[in-house]
Amino acid sequence: MRTIITIILCSSHFAAAAQTTEWVFRSKGDSTQNYYLALQPATPSRGLLLIIGGFCSTPISVMQETKLPETAVRAGYTVVIPTLYNCDSIRSNSIAQQRLETLIPELIAKYKIPANHLIIGGQSMGGHQALYYAGQALKPDHKPGLIAPNLVFGVDPPLNMKRLWNSFQYTIRMNFSAIAMGEALEQTRRFRLLYGGSPDKFPKAYEAASSFYADAPDGGNARHLRSIPVRLYCDPDISWIISNRRGTAEFMNMADLSGCISQLLKLGNTRAEFVNCLGKGFKPDGSRHPHFFSMLDPDEFVQWMERMLGNK
Repeated sequence: MRTIITIILCSSHFAAAAQTTEWVFRSKGDSTQNYYLALQPATPSRGLLLIIGGFCSTPISVMQETKLPETAVRAGYTVVIPTLYNCDSIRSNSIAQQRLETLIPELIAKYKIPANHLIIGGQSMGGHQALYYAGQALKPDHKPGLIAPNLVFGVDPPLNMKRLWNSFQYTIRMNFSAIAMGEALEQTRRFRLLYGGSPDKFPKAYEAASSFYADAPDGGNARHLRSIPVRLYCDPDISWIISNRRGTAEFMNMADLSGCISQLLKLGNTRAEFVNCLGKGFKPDGSRHPHFFSMLDPDEFVQWMERMLGNK
């Protein structure tokens, strides 16, 4: 059973862009996960933009970071921002994939989305989950019922779980930032439970869980993205990383993103793009941080969607 609550946002300029805004809770009695915020245009939908936030984010926090939802609604697209799993879930990616399998056809039917107009993407781990879903849906022997997206994007997502493990180990060795240390210790614990241990001991498990795997000759799961437009956004501010994390370029998400795009170009995907957003990442409070959704230019993104989908 599903509970649907329709609300009107207070922002007058947003109300003018969206005819209906509703919260949909897909699990009876659970308001912490498996729900979404849907923003519908005042005219028949031109497509579905599914935006997955980063780890432990909510639809509200996504909208605080980026104006992409309201910009896309104003352009005539239905926008859905889901929270797919609880923060305590160890198997967050597998839960996300299972719920996307049923959520996407449900949304396409409910909001009368035109055929071949599905855009999926997200920020941080949400971007990885979007690319992973796209890769699985585009496999020649894909699971029955999976609906392949027509465009996919990620905003500074980690794609290679081996590189991410190594990044966490480096952070622990450096022991410089308390915030980074807390994340590294917790995610290392989760990776041990998920994959059995380190990537040196369990390389196949790490490759299977990655949306791009640098050690695979064809990029691993990323090879299935050779036929659709792909955009990966990155704010490669190494100076910020050195000053605030004592980090190195090899352990930044930039390594995954540039490697993935290079691999896709090698495979013949001329519509694969690395979008350099140097200096454009900021938190909602205005402070500088190169890992936030704000690096993406909403107006330019909608123009890209229009070109790729042939809507203009």
